[in-house]
Order: sequence, then C-alpha cells, then structure tokens
Amino acid sequence: MPNWVYNGLTIEGNPESITKLVSQLNQPYVRHFEDVWDMKTKTMGPQDVTYSNPVFAFWNIISPTDLVAYVKQPDHSLPIQEALLFKGDHWYDWNNRNWGTKWDVSVSDDNEHPETYMEGPTPNGDNLVVYYNFNTAWSRPLPALENLSAQYPDLLFTLSYEEETGWGGECEFLRGKYINGAEYDTKCNECDSYDTMEYCEDCENNVCSMCYFGAEEECETHKELIASV
Repeated sequence: MPNWVYNGLTIEGNPESITKLVSQLNQPYVRHFEDVWDMKTKTMGPQDVTYSNPVFAFWNIISPTDLVAYVKQPDHSLPIQEALLFKGDHWYDWNNRNWGTKWDVSVSDDNEHPETYMEGPTPNGDNLVVYYNFNTAWSRPLPALENLSAQYPDLLFTLSYEEETGWGGECEFLRGKYINGAEYDTKCNECDSYDTMEYCEDCENNVCSMCYFGAEEECETHKELIASV
C-alpha cells in the first residue's frame, strides 16, 4: 500500500466558470481495466468500471488518447533510473506524468466508502467557491491541477495537503501556473505548529517543542516542561 497524501482543494472565482468546472469534473464515464480483482470470483481479470457520479476525476481533466497502450502493465525489467522517468504510455507512467500520482481519485459506482467528496459551491461576494477533498498515492497531483487551472484561467486554485507521515504544505495555481507555495516537514497534531517535532531519546517519541505533545510524563527530558504547561 502507498503512503497517502490528504488533499483539500479550494477553487474560487467567476460563478459561470465554477459551475462549468463542477459539471466537467463530475462527467460520467466508463473505464476499461485489464487486471481487476473480482470479489465474487476471487480472480484477476478484465473489467469495465462505471463512474456515473465521479465527483472529482483526473480523467475528466486530461485523459490518454492511446487507450490500447494505456491499459498495458509497466515493464518491470527496466532499470530503476529509467523507470522513474515515466516515459511509457502504459497507465502507470502516463498517470504519474500527467496527474502527478499513480491513481485517479474519482468515485466509481461500486465504491461504498469514497474519500472523495465536494462541498459547495457557495457564494463569496461576487464569486463562487467550491471545495474538494481527495487522497492521492505518494504525492501531490500538481500536473493535473496545473492543467485544470490552464483550462479555467479566471479561477484561483488553492491546494492544502498533508502526507500521512507528517510532511505537507499549501500551494496556489492561477492561469495554469504554480504561483505560490509553502512546505513543511512535520506538523504537530495538537497545536498545529510546523516543523516543531523532534525525536526524544529518553521517551523515544517525536515531541513537539512548542506544546510537548508526544512526550511521556516520566520522560526525564520533558517532565518539568510538561508540568509547567
């Protein structure tokens, strides 16, 4: 299983463009997969998967033109340096190259517990604002969002993200360009301070230097500091 990146995407701007964007991202479609696990037969095989309410789909931002090549599996005999260039037209390379992550986040009809959802659109002055929540594998979907931003140059895209091991950040896109961003290596889950988590050799925990979250009361390094908070 991959490490997951938890993404929150806020899009704001012209109401007509927001309405068009929401409709585009939620367009129904069907995808063909060559190797899918069938829960009924307990076997791997080809399957067509329907997305009648995908909510947010990278597929609806940019999709491959060579579907025959796309459904093929990666060549695992390639040296790692060459494989990481993502030059192939099979699904893994194409997705990483065009979306920035290995899988789409769209909601299929057989997905009973989707982690992709939308809030809004809601008015904000003369603008509309829509929010999307979704998880991506290993990395942020920067190429997909740059492409979507280029399609809607009058909208501002703000992505907040956090990977399950603690790193994250926020970035903005306008007119197809990454215009602003800030990143952090760690974040305290108690006080939301950035880059304050430090390893303590006494209690062998990662401890926040601001609020001492993670420290144990008997920790020689932190017990006096904990008592003073």
